[in-house]
Amino acid sequence: MQSTTRDALLAAASAAVLLAVLAATGSLPLLTRPAAVATGIGAALAVEALFVADTPATDLWERPAVQVGSALALVAGAALAVWTAGAWLVAAACWGLATYFVLLALLVAGVWEPKPA
Repeated sequence: MQSTTRDALLAAASAAVLLAVLAATGSLPLLTRPAAVATGIGAALAVEALFVADTPATDLWERPAVQVGSALALVAGAALAVWTAGAWLVAAACWGLATYFVLLALLVAGVWEPKPA
């Protein structure tokens, strides 16, 4: 399986769970809050910058346990956030995943090619 396909499947599964959490808690309107949008987009771009800069994160991500563990940690952390900090963090995580999908679409379409810093 191609890495882009694998990563997209992990992200889609994570997004589905996060959206289900928002729906179950009646928190879907939080997706329209500017703070959630800005936090999610900013966090996603920061994470992607780690990979573009060719940090150790790039090598770590190639390990299957890290890939699955990261998706599980995102979902578990989001569920924990609902009860501790509020569901807006889950909404921010959804925006982060949406940002990832935009970047992935640009990459697959050949519009964007990440250049190491």
